[in-house]
Amino acid sequence: LGGTMARGDSGNDYETEREARISRNFEKLKGLVTERNINKAMVSVVASHGGDAKENASKWRPGRRRMSYGRRRGRVLAPVTRSLRKSSRLRGVDPGAEVFADDRESGSQAEEPKLLELEEYFKEHGMEVDPIRSDGHFTGWVNEEVCERYGIAGDPDRAWNENGGGQFSFKIKKSDIPSHLRGRGWSDARAFSSTLLLKNPNAYFYRHVAPHETQSMGEWTEEEHNLFLEIARTFGVGTKWGLFASHIPKRVGYQCSAYYREVIIPQGLVFDPKFKLTHGGKAVY
Repeated sequence: LGGTMARGDSGNDYETEREARISRNFEKLKGLVTERNINKAMVSVVASHGGDAKENASKWRPGRRRMSYGRRRGRVLAPVTRSLRKSSRLRGVDPGAEVFADDRESGSQAEEPKLLELEEYFKEHGMEVDPIRSDGHFTGWVNEEVCERYGIAGDPDRAWNENGGGQFSFKIKKSDIPSHLRGRGWSDARAFSSTLLLKNPNAYFYRHVAPHETQSMGEWTEEEHNLFLEIARTFGVGTKWGLFASHIPKRVGYQCSAYYREVIIPQGLVFDPKFKLTHGGKAVY
């Protein structure tokens, strides 16, 4: 082929086209020769492992993704094992040393970060505070206006017993969730709690606002902030976040709990004996 190409006359159109066809055919032939050689090599490799070498080689083509030999032969590969995570409590490690490692200078030989009592923290930082003193418990009930609007009983025992009663359990079964709520993409806890407005308002308001409201997201307003402190001063704060949230329109219990931990405690607005602070000002329950 090489000799034929060398004798072509570039000045003749016919010969030029002929040489071009020969060149294209030559490249195709090279590809076929390469593939044939690869197939021969595959035949010898597969034959060395047993099985129908000719059949297996004929199924292989360059560039095709191949399954591992062991899997083709029906072998079961050993599962990959991964070590399970353990909490700091199970590993016997002080949680402050891991969760708040950012309080420690990188690469320093400083002691493990120490959790400070609230009074100790604000004194160390020279901050003058006049906190609301709380024992860490909310002692109120659902907001009165909300109770009247939706017919919620005046105390938790009546609310529970007048709406089915029964044994309380944290476990939620699929059968507890109404069918019309299963397609909303909610968690089981959120779906089930939406049915408890009258029976267990604390569970309801932890994840839901009152039916006539739309939940607010994002930063808290000054009005919401002041209302939070007023409720804390009147009823205490630290537990039953659903009931607490019923007093703050458009906020739910988990939002109030997060605001308490991330803003109220670190700013010294409430002293709760169940909390301590790191040197960096993060509240630890």
